[in-house]
Amino acid sequence: MRAKWLWVVALSAAAAGCGEGRAIFDIDVFSFLSAANAASLPYFGPLPPGVPDTIPVQTVNSLGIGGSSIVDTVRLTGTVDFENATGTGSVSFQVYFDTVKSTVYTGAPAFSVSGAVTPGATTTSPFDIPNLPDALKPFFLASTVYVGIRASATGTIQGTAKLTALRARIVIQDKIFDVVP
Repeated sequence: MRAKWLWVVALSAAAAGCGEGRAIFDIDVFSFLSAANAASLPYFGPLPPGVPDTIPVQTVNSLGIGGSSIVDTVRLTGTVDFENATGTGSVSFQVYFDTVKSTVYTGAPAFSVSGAVTPGATTTSPFDIPNLPDALKPFFLASTVYVGIRASATGTIQGTAKLTALRARIVIQDKIFDVVP
């Protein structure tokens, strides 16, 4: 009997620890991109004809929780290194998310990171996106999220944009955590 009450107390403490019925997940998106050799992208300014400015769309395993959940927050943090070989200008590194592989690059980017570059130097651009737009949040409930990266440059420059970190902190509210009075 005593063990039963200790179990009930432990479960009650765990439920109280969840606060308002929220769960927090941390996904290392960079590890998926890095494993597929898709974390870096050459950039050119101006872009020569026929040279792609995007990586092939990559697949990231996500939460797969489903429709009863509500995404409260998707915070993205990371770093991009712009390794510039020649010229002076600026580079923009854009990241796209979608749940349909064929439409990843058709919408607006989820976020963009920019940096001014000079010849023979690396510009490190950290980013902290506190919350994605509401339209993108439900993507992270799917079991698969597709990721795309685009690099664009201004000026007569050439180099490589390298993602060195990208983490997604996803806060959800789910009915399974709701406490019935």
